[in-house]
Amino acid sequence: MKKLSSFSSVNFLTSSIATLAISLISSQSATAATIALGFTKLTGLTGGSPATTAVFRAEIKPISFDKASIVIKDVSNRKGGYVGGFSGFDLDGIKLSYRSVDSATAARNIPTSDLLDVFDFTPAGTLFTPGSQRPPTEPELFGTKDGNVNNAVATLGKFDANSTTDPKKVFGFFSLGDNGQVEFKLKSPVSTNIPLYLYIGEVGDNGEVAAGEVIVPDPPTPVPEPSGLAGLSLAGIYLAVRYRKKNKSK
Repeated sequence: MKKLSSFSSVNFLTSSIATLAISLISSQSATAATIALGFTKLTGLTGGSPATTAVFRAEIKPISFDKASIVIKDVSNRKGGYVGGFSGFDLDGIKLSYRSVDSATAARNIPTSDLLDVFDFTPAGTLFTPGSQRPPTEPELFGTKDGNVNNAVATLGKFDANSTTDPKKVFGFFSLGDNGQVEFKLKSPVSTNIPLYLYIGEVGDNGEVAAGEVIVPDPPTPVPEPSGLAGLSLAGIYLAVRYRKKNKSK
């Protein structure tokens, strides 16, 4: 059998190292597309008792996504709202629907059949990053527990907040804190050729505002799996080094 030249073995080794580097870079370069949402305030107010929840609507253009997230961020810049555990944007609820409505009451009353059942309000489906509190501070932001959203209190599937800080009556929302955010990991894919509408409610209608975005993983590129490339590259390096050792020992 014809022996490989040392030049060929060097080329083989170099190629394997390059392939390994590419595979390692590929395994860490997964990116996601971010779609910024622009909110429009609807007319009127809704909620529980007192009912002073303002509702905001954002249109999501026709889209198809899997394993996506919706992020709501407090961008109030410490203006409006209250202090302590009620600092920051107070999220009454969040809904995703094909139906566009123009009033807070209509948003509250969107039929279940017109809503997308994609939210998981358990700690597994809500990644909460608490913001800061304005003094005097409380142990936790309202409607949260152990650093997670407590949906038994927040009831995020409804616009039903009691707009009060009275400990005996307050219910139906949670507070993000100043510059806090919550990421909702959608539990099922969404694919549509018509617009979707995202609705969020802010308790109190007292000047606090939020920004939103949809995070969608980029479509996978049809290339070999990084782990497979890395395995092949390591095998190539091993064979090349072994071949050179054998040649030296002769």
